[in-house]
Amino acid sequence: MRKNHGNGKDRPEDQAGKDGTTAYYWVASAVSRHAEDYPNKTVRVHGATLDDIAARCRVLTSELKQWLAEKGMGQPQKYDGTLRSLIRMYQTTKASSYFTVRSNTREMYDFSLAILERECGMRRLDKVTGLDIRGWYEYLKEPAEDTPKQAKKRAEAAKQGVILPPNPERARRAYQCMQLLRIVISFGVVANIQECFRLKMVLESMSFHVPRGRTEQITFEQAEAVCNTAIARGLHSIALAQALQFELTLRQIDVIGRWEKSEDHHDGGILDRGQRWRDGLLWSHLDANGILKKPTSKVDDVTAEHDTMQYPFLWKIIDMVPVEKRFGPMIRSEATGLPYRKRYFSDVWRECADSAGVPKTVWNRDSRAGGITEGSDAGADLEHLRHHANHKNAATTQRYNRKTLEKTQKVAQLRVAHRSAGNAPETDA
Repeated sequence: MRKNHGNGKDRPEDQAGKDGTTAYYWVASAVSRHAEDYPNKTVRVHGATLDDIAARCRVLTSELKQWLAEKGMGQPQKYDGTLRSLIRMYQTTKASSYFTVRSNTREMYDFSLAILERECGMRRLDKVTGLDIRGWYEYLKEPAEDTPKQAKKRAEAAKQGVILPPNPERARRAYQCMQLLRIVISFGVVANIQECFRLKMVLESMSFHVPRGRTEQITFEQAEAVCNTAIARGLHSIALAQALQFELTLRQIDVIGRWEKSEDHHDGGILDRGQRWRDGLLWSHLDANGILKKPTSKVDDVTAEHDTMQYPFLWKIIDMVPVEKRFGPMIRSEATGLPYRKRYFSDVWRECADSAGVPKTVWNRDSRAGGITEGSDAGADLEHLRHHANHKNAATTQRYNRKTLEKTQKVAQLRVAHRSAGNAPETDA
């Protein structure tokens, strides 16, 4: 069943799937009858809550209206004194920094901007003070309310005399929102919006607690459990992605790739609903000798180079793919046949991780940290680990690229040997 959700034109439509879940879509034609040539005619929208989904739809609507304005069929976004209008100007003005960052960074921006718009967007900037901004930060930092599932679990525990700990403060969420507020206000200064000059000075005199970096990591046993669970569910792509990330310490984006908006349909590549896939692993990155060479997406002029034959666990999963099917993207959704969208990949991985008993505090992106830590515990040289992980400061050593393969091979050998030694049976003295 397909029906309009909400009263606004930039609210999503929902559609019940065969499994009973609800998928939400933003439809360009529902916003304007002039959208027949717009490349993103229908976009599936994800979000933790309906408010998040609606906020994402508002961004999509703003982008469409800006596109129409550039075609002479509408008015560009205008500033009306509110934070909401400034945010939308920032997201739709081609000269803003919003369009200079990578698409995955833009997704992070959208998440924080949607929160700011929802919670503070109605405020007029000429009335906002530093005390208001401090109040926003403290409010955004508050713990999330229990989900129905959490509330039920908490109530059941209370009946048994067990008091579960409260939800943690969302310091990272609040800090990221303040960072995006700084960026948007700085854009307002460039756009010569007078209120922003004052607020930029206010923000420069304020500081917010920087949340600690993540300390979680995936162990080999957890990675193996996720892979086995995924394979049992017929999700070989999830298993292969997990193995590649852990064994080769590759970033998630360098394995599954990313989708970004594209209006040029003549450059080739994989296109879907106005977006082009890029930066992911291709089977062509892996040669007949098992040597994988892949330009990294984070650091220019740096290529990840690994002898995958050094990792028996990884090759056990690679060998499950028939040779005749080893073309194009290495990681494809079994449901669509296309490379994964980041959020969908994370959702499917999380389901496998939950079933495998991996704590919710451990994320897929912790695979890289887990692999590096395993190498360090195995006694690998720090400089070799830097080459293996392609850290940003390894860019200064790229003139020694001829030694990169030798170094990553040594890391692989030490890690596998360390792993085997840890699993060796004990003997009596």
